[in-house]
Amino acid sequence: MLDLALTGGLVVGPTETSALDVGIADGRISMLTSPGGLPEARESVDVSGLTLVPGGIDPHVHCDLAIEHEGHEPAVSFGPDVVGSAALIGGTTTLIDFVWLNPGEAIPDGIERFSRRWEEVSPIDFSFHVVLRGEVGRELLAQMPGAIEAGFPSFKVFTTNVFPSAPIGGIPLMVDFGSLQEVLETTAANGGITMIHSEDDDIVQHMYRKLLADDRMEYTNLHEVHNSLSEDLSFRRAIRLAHKVGDAPIYFAHVSAKAGVDAMAEARAEGRPVFGETLHQYALHTYHDYREPDGMKYHTYPSLKDHEDTERLWSGIGEGVLSCFATDAQATTYAVKTQGRRVDDVVGGNTGLEPRMALLYTEMVTKRGMTLQQYVEATSANAAKIHGLYPRKGLLAVGSDADILGLRTGVERTITHTDLHESDYTPWEGWTVSAWPQLTLLRGKVVARDGAFVGDPVGGRVVPRRIADAITTGPRYA
Repeated sequence: MLDLALTGGLVVGPTETSALDVGIADGRISMLTSPGGLPEARESVDVSGLTLVPGGIDPHVHCDLAIEHEGHEPAVSFGPDVVGSAALIGGTTTLIDFVWLNPGEAIPDGIERFSRRWEEVSPIDFSFHVVLRGEVGRELLAQMPGAIEAGFPSFKVFTTNVFPSAPIGGIPLMVDFGSLQEVLETTAANGGITMIHSEDDDIVQHMYRKLLADDRMEYTNLHEVHNSLSEDLSFRRAIRLAHKVGDAPIYFAHVSAKAGVDAMAEARAEGRPVFGETLHQYALHTYHDYREPDGMKYHTYPSLKDHEDTERLWSGIGEGVLSCFATDAQATTYAVKTQGRRVDDVVGGNTGLEPRMALLYTEMVTKRGMTLQQYVEATSANAAKIHGLYPRKGLLAVGSDADILGLRTGVERTITHTDLHESDYTPWEGWTVSAWPQLTLLRGKVVARDGAFVGDPVGGRVVPRRIADAITTGPRYA
């Protein structure tokens, strides 16, 4: 007997969209049949009028992250309990956060520490990238293969310190290119992937000094510090380094500029395993929006860019050069998010997780005429493939986890923070969307319905990941 039957919905598969009933047993999809073809189920839910897609996957979030800027009270971003339940209400069912190692901490100990915290409070499935920062010594390099084998095959590095001083625990973020070479060699040899926050630190730090000397430190000038030239040079340098060490796979975090997309497109055309995410705020906002009285609410690092950059981000998604949309979620209160007023103290991250699936359906399908398959690729499938979750996640097929979002499409709804659950503000206030999440399932359990969380507050599980050879050896997603 089935545990649950979903009847009457429109199921978005990898190649076609069909009216199908969905049978679920033991947390996974066990049957996809023509309407009326399912056997008896313990529970049945009529999803007529809903478009069923895989639950969203956000490969870039920051929960419980310390926020430290000189002159401001320290703060911490909201945890998996708040962020996870909001994500589920919005139709995202899996998050990938980051393990920030303490000085001298071994990678397995850091993973265990973060896993324990998430297991205690998370309603949503999760995994982690391991952050390598500052000096990456031989001990950490030697521990990387074990982390990959344990199901954590992705490692994040920074090619810049982002700020003039180290922002997190006083430890420099930047990894020099010699250490980056060794990280790339290690991931390439062991089936891992390197995630890169890629900016040119010389340019970033020079522009901080220049704006300080010119008395132009207002946050509205952020795009001059974290600029397109920096992205161009750093992307191309990282791509060339990865190529020289045997075409090690790389994944660019938060691609923000036309120059970055172009660099990726050239590398992928040459058959190299280069992937990347953008964020919906980069695709839908420009640096001109910083000029609003509270325009820092749109910011994350690197900066917003100009209109030609947003258009290239969209074409990059349409062409498959850019893999997916992440959020760089770092949910805080409005007061914390807007406390910074200078280019060197604006709080990064955003509260864009809950409305992500509705916004992207509106922008991709309704406004730009992209297919439902492209929507699924950009919100779940490609992230699942790159980061080793596929086909368990990111796919509605027999054997996959029953992580399902039921979208009500063809609606007109205005986003307001009072309808959301992530924070006391949203940078999408007043935006009109053409779809809205009605039902979210996590591993076959209804966890959100009609804007309310109804799941298990600690029902989330860590998901081991293993990256497929197709990702580590070339630009294909499968």
